[in-house]
Amino acid sequence: MSPARFTVMPEEKFAPLRPAVEARLREAVQQVCREGFEAFLDFGSQVLLAKAFGHVGAHEGTLWLVDDTVGALVPRFNTGARAAEFVGQFQQPLNSGLISYVFHSEQPLCENGVYRGGKYDKALDKQLGLLTCAMIAVPFIFGGEVRGVVSCVQLKKPEEIEADPSGFDDEHLREIQLVADAVGRLLEGKLLRLCLGMEGQG
Repeated sequence: MSPARFTVMPEEKFAPLRPAVEARLREAVQQVCREGFEAFLDFGSQVLLAKAFGHVGAHEGTLWLVDDTVGALVPRFNTGARAAEFVGQFQQPLNSGLISYVFHSEQPLCENGVYRGGKYDKALDKQLGLLTCAMIAVPFIFGGEVRGVVSCVQLKKPEEIEADPSGFDDEHLREIQLVADAVGRLLEGKLLRLCLGMEGQG
């Protein structure tokens, strides 16, 4: 016996309100991406991201959001021990680097031997005194648009001459994509509830 099909039909009386609700949601997404996102990113979403980064063998991961006022991607969440040194402060120019490529192309990326490549922007590595050996980066969709990038990396210190970490594969990439999509939908739902007065601010 096949399971019953679950269907929810749109309520006709709400149809006239849809354009106004969608416009308010877009405004709210833009607002929270400009300021306050660190506080808006709830603990559950942080845990989902952190567990996914750990499960694929990443040393740390980052959620980047675009800041059109400075033409850069800005890290808004990071799971590493040194997150306070660059979250909300570092700016990745939109015209350089692999993270910006993923943002513009809206295509995911899984690359090993990153620090040996010519397309990787080494500015953050130099600031932290590290080498990025492997990276996964996927578009972060929030409010129906690509608003940033979710990335995770394997690192080592420049003086380490041992072999690079094990790297990432396509299955790892798919897992990060799924979690990034889920977090985007969770945050969008939370913001919609706030816009409609259905969720407390606290």
